[in-house]
Amino acid sequence: MTTVSATTAQTRAGAVRGVRRDGVRVFLGVPFAQPPVRFRPPVPVVPWTGVRDATGFAGKAPQPDITGKRFIGDEDCLYVNVYSPEEPGPHPVLVWIHGGGGVLGSPHQFDGSAYARRGVVVVTVAYRLGVLGMLRLPRVSEGNLSLQDQVLALEWVRDDVAAFGGDPGRVTLAGQSNGGRTVGTLLAVPAARGLFQQAIVQSGTGVGSVVHTAAEAETVGKAVLEELAVPAEAFATVPVAQILAAQQRVTGALGTLVPYRVVVGGELLPRRPGEAVADGAARDVRLLVGTTADEQDLFSWLQTGGAKLLGTGSTMLDEDAITRAAAVYRELLPDWPEDQLVNRVRTAGDWWLPAIRLAEAQHGAGGPAWMYRLDWRIAPRGRGLGAAHGVDLPFVFDDVGNPNWRFLFAIARPGPGRLRAMATEMFGAWHRFVTTGEPGWPRYEPGSRVTRLFDDVSTTVSDPDAAERRLWSQASASR
Repeated sequence: MTTVSATTAQTRAGAVRGVRRDGVRVFLGVPFAQPPVRFRPPVPVVPWTGVRDATGFAGKAPQPDITGKRFIGDEDCLYVNVYSPEEPGPHPVLVWIHGGGGVLGSPHQFDGSAYARRGVVVVTVAYRLGVLGMLRLPRVSEGNLSLQDQVLALEWVRDDVAAFGGDPGRVTLAGQSNGGRTVGTLLAVPAARGLFQQAIVQSGTGVGSVVHTAAEAETVGKAVLEELAVPAEAFATVPVAQILAAQQRVTGALGTLVPYRVVVGGELLPRRPGEAVADGAARDVRLLVGTTADEQDLFSWLQTGGAKLLGTGSTMLDEDAITRAAAVYRELLPDWPEDQLVNRVRTAGDWWLPAIRLAEAQHGAGGPAWMYRLDWRIAPRGRGLGAAHGVDLPFVFDDVGNPNWRFLFAIARPGPGRLRAMATEMFGAWHRFVTTGEPGWPRYEPGSRVTRLFDDVSTTVSDPDAAERRLWSQASASR
């Protein structure tokens, strides 16, 4: 029987009351900023008197619901959720940034209790999404609001996580998909330097590379403004549902999985993240980076079902590049059906190769890096979702029973034994990395390219799919 009782913590801004449940102290909806003013940078939270209730989630950032036909959320969304051990600290800290293509998702999906029971404080972070978080448009917004939200949340962790038993000097910043790309970006943000000592990049789409120049971002911003058919000076007062509807229409027209991006140039993000890492921006950060083997399977499945919540196509490759790559892949994988071959190309171009390049850049700059890949498939190749984008999430949180992940296993239902074993394996590696700085296998170096392959029988190998990797290296060298 679950026993629930009240528990409090004293932050710099005031006291918060959470719940103690099954050996974990949980504080939900703790503000790290004031309610944001649309298209303005975040501002630290104002202190309050008394004890603030922190027993329920705050509103999600504004976004389409799962149907894509209506919109949910609240612009007052800059909150964190904290899961902490009952035992006094200081404990290592895991800060989690959720994914969703920069237009979907929330920290509500992630339960950090398994880590807290094993001596780790978990902080899950909300931030502004889509146009409201990344619009760059003269006279309206300078852009990078979501990135500023994340930096302010990390500053909150530095200043307040000790109130929950956390050690601000032992912070691992982690995220998946857009969250993984964001972690890769924050490696290059001067204002974030020193706010985390370790980083985990899971399936970061085009990690290190996917940013906009100011001109590119303004082109997207102008497209949204044209959809709204209002003058620029009226943008800040347009109802949020209208902005999100225009955002979706522009997403459909742009033909990329990631239409809304942070802007490179300026004080906050002076250089492209991959270039900055190669020059040593993250030399002092221990980096764990990897992907799933069949990332694109998820997007093909969603698009077959008519989902329009995210963009389509590829982020790193245009259609001509995909066609050329598929022709080369045909020689390597002659028996694969065309749709599976194209998915393999997109998986490599958008996720696998960018992850390798980030690890190479980190190693080349003298920083430590480790690589992994999830090869565990929900169903055998060609029979439904394989090792699809997002399949790692219930495993690294040791939370396979969470209803948020049921859709991943809706077509093929892996047995509970398979799920439990994979969760034990991946959660154990992530927990080791967060607590000791070592995930349990050798570092990644271009000479050996040691990679941990998580599967029903996990292995540590050198240079997995070397022939495929070399295809991309040769293509890069020939350009």
